[in-house]
Amino acid sequence: MVTLKSAYLGIPVSDLEAAAEWYGEHFGFKVVTRDPIFLKLLTETGVTICLSKHDPPFRSHMQLPDGPFPVQGFIVADAEAVHNELRQRGVEVGQLFDYQGQSFSFYDLDGNFIEVWSLPDKE
Repeated sequence: MVTLKSAYLGIPVSDLEAAAEWYGEHFGFKVVTRDPIFLKLLTETGVTICLSKHDPPFRSHMQLPDGPFPVQGFIVADAEAVHNELRQRGVEVGQLFDYQGQSFSFYDLDGNFIEVWSLPDKE
């Protein structure tokens, strides 16, 4: 069996520097690797995303008949608190749901639809 050490999210963007600044401002990511076509960003807790420049741009989520479906997500301690904070900062966030924990989705600068989720408390 293969043993995985970690994972990363790949997110397509139109402007690497603007996206890195946006993800840094809202989620605490810092650039750790610069390349002409991608930036690797890392949080203090070890979450990694790779922003890749695409022209023409495209979005990372799936478009289903009843709307977008996220294929990337961040797990946080308190989705409701993050939802409120992002909304106050002017980020386009969706409705907060309570299903196997709390979750909501948001749109980044490039229109990528990404989920934020907090696990339910263990009883």
